[in-house]
Amino acid sequence: MPYLDATVEALYRYPVKSMLGELVDEIRFDSRGPLGDREWAVTYADGRVGSGKTWKHVRRLDGLLEYTARTRDGRVEVHTPDGAVLLAGSPELDARLTALAGEPVRALRETATPHVDIGAVHLISRSSLAALATEVPNGTAVPVARFRPNLVVDGAWEDGAEEGWVGRKLLIGGSTTLEITELTERCVMVTLPQSGLPRDKEVLRVLAGARRSNFGVYAKVVSGGRVARGDRIRAS
Repeated sequence: MPYLDATVEALYRYPVKSMLGELVDEIRFDSRGPLGDREWAVTYADGRVGSGKTWKHVRRLDGLLEYTARTRDGRVEVHTPDGAVLLAGSPELDARLTALAGEPVRALRETATPHVDIGAVHLISRSSLAALATEVPNGTAVPVARFRPNLVVDGAWEDGAEEGWVGRKLLIGGSTTLEITELTERCVMVTLPQSGLPRDKEVLRVLAGARRSNFGVYAKVVSGGRVARGDRIRAS
C-alpha cells in the first residue's frame, strides 16, 4: 500500500482554541489528544466557546486568529496583535478578549464544554497539500496554517490517499497508536484572515467541488505516547 512509508513532517499545538498555535518538535498524546492542545478557550457566560464559526457548543468570534498562543515553562502565553504578551487566565487577557467580543468573556481551561469540535487529532498529508495548490487558481498559496492540523505527514502515497485511511490504525514512533475515524469536512475557517494571511475564499470553493469539502482526516488516540518530528508512521 503506497502510504505505509511515511514520517511525521511537522507537529502543531494550539494552546487556546481558534488562536494561532505553535510548531513543536515533539508532543505527548493521551486519550484526549495532544497534551496542551486547545486546553484553553475564550468562554462566554453561557459556557459556549469562541471559534471562527457558530456551531453547537461554539460561537463565532472574529479576530481570534490575530492572537497567538504558545506554551512556555508550563504556562500559556498569548501574544496579542499589538505585541503584548499576557498569560492565559489573567485578568489582563480577559479584559482584552472582552473588548474583542463586545461582552464579558474569559479564557478558561476545558471543563464540561469540550474545546475540540469533532476529532481529538487532525492529520493532513504533504502530498495532498501540494496537489491542492495546483487546483487553486491564480497561484493562490495554500499554507498549512489554513487547515490547523496537529500532524503533517510526508510519505510515498498519492494525493487523496487519506480517504483510504479511515478505519486504519497508525503506529507512530514506538508507542503511539491513532485510529483514523473520519474525513475532515472543511468550513469557513479555511477562508478566514489570520496573521500573515489574507481572507481567501478560493480554497473552500475548490474543496467544495472535486473534494466534496473534505481535506485531511480526524483520529482518536488508541494508545498514547511521545510523537516527534521525523518519527516513522506505519499503518495497519
